[in-house]
Amino acid sequence: MFIKLRYALYVGFLFFSSSLPCIGQTQVTFDPTCQRYINDISALDRSKYFNIHSSGNDQEHTALYEEYEVGQGRGFWAAFSAAKQQTGEVAAYPTPKSGEVSLLPVTRKIGTEHPYNVFVDGMDVDLAADWAVNYFTYWVNENERPEYFEVMNEPFVHAKDFYEGGWDNAENIRIKKQMAALYGKVGERFDQSPALSNMKVIGYSSAWPSLELQDFGHWEENMKMFMDVAGEHMDAFATHLYDGVNVEGQDNKRSGSNAEAILDLIENYSYIKWNEVKPHAISEYGAIEKGYGENYSDLASIQTIRSINHILFGLLEREDLMEISIPFITGKAQWHINEANNYQPYQAVLWKPTNIGEPDPAGWEYTPRINFYELWKNVKGQRVWIKSDNPDVQVQAFKDNNVLYLAFNNLDDLPQDVMLEGISLPEINQITAKSLKIYPDKAHEMSVEQWENLPGSLSLIAGETVVLEVDMKAAPEVANTMVSKKYYAENYLEAISANAPVIYSFDGVEKKADGYAVLRMSIGRKHDKSKQPTVKVNDKIVQVPDNWKGYDQANRDDFFGMIEIPVPYAFIKEQNQVEVTFPDSQGHISSLILQVHSFEHSRENVIVGMENKTKFNSDGFRFYPNPVGKMLSISWKGEFADASPMVDIYSQEGTEVQISEPKILSRKVLVDMGTLSPGLYTAYIQIGDVAGYGKIIKR
Repeated sequence: MFIKLRYALYVGFLFFSSSLPCIGQTQVTFDPTCQRYINDISALDRSKYFNIHSSGNDQEHTALYEEYEVGQGRGFWAAFSAAKQQTGEVAAYPTPKSGEVSLLPVTRKIGTEHPYNVFVDGMDVDLAADWAVNYFTYWVNENERPEYFEVMNEPFVHAKDFYEGGWDNAENIRIKKQMAALYGKVGERFDQSPALSNMKVIGYSSAWPSLELQDFGHWEENMKMFMDVAGEHMDAFATHLYDGVNVEGQDNKRSGSNAEAILDLIENYSYIKWNEVKPHAISEYGAIEKGYGENYSDLASIQTIRSINHILFGLLEREDLMEISIPFITGKAQWHINEANNYQPYQAVLWKPTNIGEPDPAGWEYTPRINFYELWKNVKGQRVWIKSDNPDVQVQAFKDNNVLYLAFNNLDDLPQDVMLEGISLPEINQITAKSLKIYPDKAHEMSVEQWENLPGSLSLIAGETVVLEVDMKAAPEVANTMVSKKYYAENYLEAISANAPVIYSFDGVEKKADGYAVLRMSIGRKHDKSKQPTVKVNDKIVQVPDNWKGYDQANRDDFFGMIEIPVPYAFIKEQNQVEVTFPDSQGHISSLILQVHSFEHSRENVIVGMENKTKFNSDGFRFYPNPVGKMLSISWKGEFADASPMVDIYSQEGTEVQISEPKILSRKVLVDMGTLSPGLYTAYIQIGDVAGYGKIIKR
């Protein structure tokens, strides 16, 4: 059984080390003078992330939009519901209107519909698509014309409702293909309508993206099939991401590595199929709570916010590929307040009646879900470079003139200690510190405090989110930039066979003065199978970590997750070959994506060599002294097979530089770097099938 290690976290501006000996070094760094880009995007677009799953316009909604800078998200009414209302049946449409029109304005939200108002077996998809275009062109105003049209909500889970005789897999597939064809035809007609150029068609609204099931048969029959049938005319692929939160048993989570693997597979296939990565529309995400009783409860209501924050941090890393995302926080849902439901509010609402249990609401008040918007209120600005070496501690940073926003989120099931030492900032006016602690069995704690200075440490409980709003007397000037960019291979969903290398190529990779890289390896396999293959990048071994974002997935049938594998920047070339070799058979590598983070200017002045200040790095090697003048020592712990160490030194450009023959001692190597020019280098050591590296500054 593969055991996932747990980390304690210490945060500082230059260097952070773990308090737990023998577990390994954990490090978080950020630089308020370094502006970060995800491809070409740096500014946080709040309209992509801070929305409500509602399109209401009453007094309460309007106040929310204005006070918290929240957008309308999603409404359940569009072309086909309107047609059914007028004709009395599904797939029957009113007489179309006509006339000259120019480019029509839209309102930023998603319009979607229940499948039972849209679909019937054998329907004419051409006629349906023509009606959708006519409806949005002539029958509605700007407020009723959404920017995004999601033809049906979660259609494939309802495929069984459209044929007789009980569950039949062949019938289910047949219905789903018809549904996909409807999406494709609607998208095609919209593409052909200049008046609706501001609208985007998205789908399929995947409710249950367990892509790895049946050895990725679920992927083949659902999302891949949809992309093959309708994807050409989709402007974004809609997916729903939910954690399962069970107060009486173990949670079943998508947040973390599982959600990352799902979205990476969709992106990789999009790249292969169209030579472009089409964006995502996460039209619902959050948590499904169990064990809290049938009636509404505040305790159940707040549980989803923990999952929303977990997933949000990951989505923020995809802003270049994100059309819109909507946390499942609904409006008032007055349709749910009836006798059959004991006049209880819907569990997902943002507003609950002040007189719960009565037929007619006397007034409205916020549910605990308002804490999501309170936590992220005001956050805006340009991205600032920030990095966590612990995948379970998610971080984001933004700067708006002289205000710096630092956000920390603990994905782990254990507390994390966060040390805030040595952070170099201009003089501080004030810090507003927001913390949201959510417990499974007692009331949450939302605190907002004012601090004069950054504290020496933070302690994050399991699932806690902290946002620090740092008001500085002056805005740090931009001295460097960093660009994060992904590169996709032409192959995906590769079957794993024991000791058989799977080869990937990444071409056209751009490098700058300095940086770092990771391989995003997503795998679907049984839990007793290896998660640590031998990985070679341009013939150099890189070590696969034994930690990843989120939990160990032990309560799922299979592990399906993305594991980030650090790659020395010096190893990356314009043309790259990666070999992945597992020691055992079964399962698939669903995708392998190379992500390169490049700084415009070298970061030698930040003393990156300090990352090796602890006795041994995560690979079990120690590189010292660092910075080095003449003689570099490399020592290691543990026992290795009878193999002589091999040492290479690389410049930041990836060129192997000449050094004198290393001197090999007992569990130690001496490398003469005296002839090298001052600068930043990467030292690589390999002993048998074990390898490690360290960034070295030559004085």
